[in-house]
Amino acid sequence: MPMQYIIHSVAEYLECLKDLSANGVNAGSMDKSKLYFRGEPQDYGKTAGQPGIARGKWLEDNNESDLFRECERRLSQEFAGCKSTFEKLVLMQHYFIPTRLLDVTLDPLIGLFFALYNDPKSKRSDNCDAVVLVYEVPKDSIRNYHSDVVSVISNIAVYHYENDALSVKDMPYSDDEWAREKFNENDSIKHLIHEIRAEKPYFSGWIKKDNMESIFCVHPLLDNPRIRSQQGAFLLFGLNGDKHKIATLESNKGPEIRMTKICIPQSAKLRLREELNLLGRTIDTIYPDWDGVSDFFARFYDKSPEEYYQS
Repeated sequence: MPMQYIIHSVAEYLECLKDLSANGVNAGSMDKSKLYFRGEPQDYGKTAGQPGIARGKWLEDNNESDLFRECERRLSQEFAGCKSTFEKLVLMQHYFIPTRLLDVTLDPLIGLFFALYNDPKSKRSDNCDAVVLVYEVPKDSIRNYHSDVVSVISNIAVYHYENDALSVKDMPYSDDEWAREKFNENDSIKHLIHEIRAEKPYFSGWIKKDNMESIFCVHPLLDNPRIRSQQGAFLLFGLNGDKHKIATLESNKGPEIRMTKICIPQSAKLRLREELNLLGRTIDTIYPDWDGVSDFFARFYDKSPEEYYQS
């Protein structure tokens, strides 16, 4: 059961973060871990903080790889500039396609903004409590976009090998050289390596089983204005035994990633929005493009976003 706080102001929010820093997994040693933030407009309970691919039937059969390849086929020009599967997943995530990625930010106020943001294009009710999910991620679980581990997990998304579900739960593995070699000679793993070498021909061909069943925080290329302004990063989820189940914080085979919920009662939303506005966290700075600017001016001229988009 994750820790949980309730806030009614930005000041209380910052006090929660100070408390987390003092009492976290690496209490007093935040140089060993980093905090990442994700705002969600309502508390989804046990499914809070799940990547899109884990919702619905996307993990059944070969749905995940079929989805990826169809996006690649239909939007080939969009993908032309991508050099890796991870970059393609980031692009898919940008356009709200279900992936193994979960958006997070290094900026706590941006995390709070997204918990409070009432998207004018969404039909979601604003009459509910919101949450900020705070992830304490050990440094050993943080990677840059070019990491080999990132390539391994990203290419699980494109894995499609006959009727093989890429199951590793019954594959023996240890750090013994013979056991590692046996694991990497398995037909399923060899096919995954084949996918990885499509983007990295120099890939050594050695995969650690635990990495496949772990969650990593990935810092992407800052080649998108939104990612830059939002100080964006991604949690990248491996598998949980096999490709049809996604890794969870409980099943994660890597260093512990702890999640804390900071709850925002519906009655506190207006005050918090006003305080964020005073701090310059407005829609046009979070979304530095036409969507953000048009939303900003709709609110500036005292129209509801719905009225603005219908006018």
